[in-house]
Amino acid sequence: MTLQGIGLWLALVSPAVMAAPVQAQREGVLGTSFEMQVEGDGARGARAVDAALDEIIRLERELSTWNDDSALSRYNDGRLPADRLPDAVVDVLTQCERWRVETDGAFSCRLGGLIAQWRQADADDRLPERAALRRQARALSALPAPAKGVLDPAAGLRFDVDGIAKGYILDRALARARRIAPKASGIRIDIGGDAVYWGHPEGRDAWRVEVADPKRPIDNQPGIAQVQLASQAVAASGHHSRGYVIGRRHLSHILDPQDGWPLSYAPAATVIAADAATADALATALTVMPIRDGIALVDRIEGAAALLVSDAGIPFASARWPAALAKDEGAPPLSAPAVLIDYEIPAIDADRYRKPYLAVWIEHEDGRAVRQLHVLGDRSRWLSELPRWWRHYGRNDPAGALGIARPTRAPGRYTLAWDGRDDRGHPMPAGRYVLRVEAAREHGGHEDIALPFPLGGTTSPLRHQGQAEIGRLLLRYDKT
Repeated sequence: MTLQGIGLWLALVSPAVMAAPVQAQREGVLGTSFEMQVEGDGARGARAVDAALDEIIRLERELSTWNDDSALSRYNDGRLPADRLPDAVVDVLTQCERWRVETDGAFSCRLGGLIAQWRQADADDRLPERAALRRQARALSALPAPAKGVLDPAAGLRFDVDGIAKGYILDRALARARRIAPKASGIRIDIGGDAVYWGHPEGRDAWRVEVADPKRPIDNQPGIAQVQLASQAVAASGHHSRGYVIGRRHLSHILDPQDGWPLSYAPAATVIAADAATADALATALTVMPIRDGIALVDRIEGAAALLVSDAGIPFASARWPAALAKDEGAPPLSAPAVLIDYEIPAIDADRYRKPYLAVWIEHEDGRAVRQLHVLGDRSRWLSELPRWWRHYGRNDPAGALGIARPTRAPGRYTLAWDGRDDRGHPMPAGRYVLRVEAAREHGGHEDIALPFPLGGTTSPLRHQGQAEIGRLLLRYDKT
């Protein structure tokens, strides 16, 4: 067959094998950019885009607090009773209250009145009174769930659903598009970086999505990770791209529900979940919660994964995050079984004994940090007494350090594991690494142990006996 014949054959069969996707872009949708892609149903793809946009506009009219005539605004003002609320508003408010309970108050839609005060403070260029806001926030948190009937504005309760509404709208827009284009193999809807991905693109088994670096939210800038999604959603929340500017201070737009004040030194979060509303609510909550508690919450929710990045740029991955990372042919595979670390806090006979602060982490041979594994001690004043660990993880990020630290432990033997990945969840290649264990005790001493070990190849256990604040140390490989 000649080259001309091959080209003709490809031209003839390509449309049947892989139809061009329908793609659309709009600006000003929910106040930001909108992108949509429909794969595999070109005949109805354009109609699916129109249907999704119609659904977004309809739901915005019901849920927006920027529109004084929306159903939610009229409910907040006492102009619309609960039994006349549209189903979408009822659904969202129900989910708001469920997530408020699930996150122990870290996620709250009850802050509409406080948010209005901050917007006015931004306009007036004057900080509100912090004590008054704290009293209001705690009073709102203590209120029972709203009963049926008209909301009483005098109680101060106004709902703002921005922390979940975009995700809810994405889910509903996707459902509408799927009804219009039932033969589609994949649909992607992205609104301002939060997105839902159903099915898969033609010729691939998953969508590849770049995760933006929250410390450098620059268009076309390489991200900090790439994930692959199939019938999943992703949402991100952080403190740098939006906020209030008062005087020379830039304050986050995310308020602490218990304090009514913008959060400082809080992490940014990217969340993957089975639906966009869950991803949106979780991403909002994780920027408020201590990092350790946020990771534990994500790990409890089926199908959810998250990458948190502290204010200083240190990443913390949930248990399922590594499985979501895109698989590149050139990426190094996990080269060894999990590393198990048995460490001992020795019993010391001393009149003024205090349980030691302790940190365990992995380094490259040249001293660069690889993975933070374990921190005991929940006061930053004493965490700095672990100078080597502090230099890597705590010095520029005390809030992040406290977010992952656990209470000190009594003397005894304990075990933890390293799965062979770095702080971002990427697998590490075979090679030589160093286990670092550092401990310090008030009215006591300081000890820093470096135990070099191989990843890949030999799996013989390694032992070390501490001399002061650290007892027996055993590094072994889990072959199961």
